[in-house]
Amino acid sequence: MAAADRWTEERVLRAIARGEIVVRRSARRKKTIAVSKEVDTFVLSAPIRYSVESNIRALTDLFNRLAARDHSSAADLVELAAELSQRYFSGRLRPASIRWVTNQNLSRWASTTTSTGDIRISHRLQAVPRWVLETVIVHELAHLQIGPHTKEFHALADRHPRQAEAKLFLDGFSAGERFSRGA
Repeated sequence: MAAADRWTEERVLRAIARGEIVVRRSARRKKTIAVSKEVDTFVLSAPIRYSVESNIRALTDLFNRLAARDHSSAADLVELAAELSQRYFSGRLRPASIRWVTNQNLSRWASTTTSTGDIRISHRLQAVPRWVLETVIVHELAHLQIGPHTKEFHALADRHPRQAEAKLFLDGFSAGERFSRGA
């Protein structure tokens, strides 16, 4: 992580003041805190009596740990697609663009327009482990060569060694999203 990307105590406090970090207090939460990311906003879930100011050092450390494993920037997505194209397709399947979007329906993780080479990845995948995101990108890169989900397509898309495991992960992730919405 570059020094410019590191969180400082002042940066955390400024981000809270600007609404880039939203503090949600809950009477049900007694001792622990949790941080999640919703597109470009961090959500800090905390007990009602939790003092941000008193715990600023621990919060800063937490945000630095999260930043070290974050893969959710647009630049990270482009870099990851290039790396995966090289690793699994000898660099020949390169998207014209790849970006995070918020308009994918709930049954779709990503989509590719084969005629233009554009790949769109659902912002919901910003919260998954890198290996899961990798499998989705490899799947979409395969669409740049073969549009429909044929036997040949799956032979190409299944080059990522954790493809089957990622499908199970995403099925569970999707079920968790449906449960949290009360569906």
